[in-house]
Amino acid sequence: MKQRFYASIALLLVAVLTAALLCGCHSKPENSSDETSSVGSVPTTESDSNSMPAITPDESSGDTTPNGTNGSVAGTEKSTVTSNQTKPPATSANATPSTAPQTETPPKEHTAASFTACSINTSQLGTFRYWLYAPSDPTENMPLIVYLHGGSGKGDDLNLITAVDGFPQYLQSGQLGDVRAYVVIPQLPSTQKGWVNAAESISELIDHTVSTYKINRNNISLTGHSMGGTGTWNLACTYPSLFARIAPLSGSIRNTPDIIDNLKNIPVRAFVGSADTIVPPDSSKEVIAALKAAGGSAEITVFDGADHFSVPSLTFLDTNIDLIGWLIGG
Repeated sequence: MKQRFYASIALLLVAVLTAALLCGCHSKPENSSDETSSVGSVPTTESDSNSMPAITPDESSGDTTPNGTNGSVAGTEKSTVTSNQTKPPATSANATPSTAPQTETPPKEHTAASFTACSINTSQLGTFRYWLYAPSDPTENMPLIVYLHGGSGKGDDLNLITAVDGFPQYLQSGQLGDVRAYVVIPQLPSTQKGWVNAAESISELIDHTVSTYKINRNNISLTGHSMGGTGTWNLACTYPSLFARIAPLSGSIRNTPDIIDNLKNIPVRAFVGSADTIVPPDSSKEVIAALKAAGGSAEITVFDGADHFSVPSLTFLDTNIDLIGWLIGG
């Protein structure tokens, strides 16, 4: 009997312990959550490089701004550039900014001399770029000088002209002093072989300049060097009544009856170097002699021993020659 009693007690204890264990497995800790976590359910913070758009340099200011934004980065305000504005090139602290052509020209009423990059739209060549020199304190009926550059100045960057051509350099730097005339220096596009292909555009540029400023239409002079010297001869033949006087430097011209007839009523001063192997001086000498024979006012200066590229400085910087004074009409 005792053995059976103890066996029953033992079975009862086993049952109680088993029940207690089962209840413990299904109970929750006091601090547990009702939700179970799974992979990816916990929010993660991405790095800034993944959450921000790609950053690229802004060409107009050198700042870095997010693609597709018009905001600011690190408190630096970003100026936006619209489609009809020209982005200025980024420059270093010591760099000299490039002068970009503008459609704006100096006002009609101005006091200080200026040398400005400009452009107009012409029927022959479309956009036609040019330098404009405006004298200080212009009076009524100012003269106009048109200068045609040489072959190295062709292109769509006006700085090519002032980098390689003598007269524009002298004018821009102030070496010629206060020139008492307006001066336009057009740039021939690189697609054109010579100035003969830009005659209409030059005529339109002259009309535009004369109508904008205090210029005497009867006192317009034409000059140029090398390809520009040849262009001076040819343009004067095309528009013989447009120019009051011409001064071709190191240019080439054919000696034909039609050319002599067109030029005989225009005062001419030609300048050449005797050692010029690029544009030999013979054609200029022949045409000057023919113009004199036809009763024209023509003279030629031959610089003894001078090569092609020496002629501009020998001409424009010599106060005894005073070509600027002659072109102005003095």
